[in-house]
Amino acid sequence: MSAKMKKLTSCLQSLRANSEIDGCALVTERGQLMAAVLPNDVDDKAVSAMAAALISIGTRVGTALSSGTPKSILIEGQEKVIVLRKVGNTALIGTAPADAKVGLIDFEMTKAAEEIESIL
Repeated sequence: MSAKMKKLTSCLQSLRANSEIDGCALVTERGQLMAAVLPNDVDDKAVSAMAAALISIGTRVGTALSSGTPKSILIEGQEKVIVLRKVGNTALIGTAPADAKVGLIDFEMTKAAEEIESIL
């Protein structure tokens, strides 16, 4: 593993340790996994592809509604909350329990995004 990938993985581990996030990953706009700290039962390749698709669709919707590129996308499920945040040419995705404090997660993801941008 390269030094850059180690730094990115460390950043994701810190994000998980400092928030209610129970899994997170950094993916390219094309759906390639760069770094991940996900539960063992999660298919990281599928998550990568779907995260890239969500960012792409969110961007199209933002353009169609003249709101610009979305800063983040929130999916509130019955079991989990999923937050996607655009970070340069990548997407940071995090999952948390459905009752998690989304504001705190957003705060921690913003800090992680700034660190990721400095690494990339």
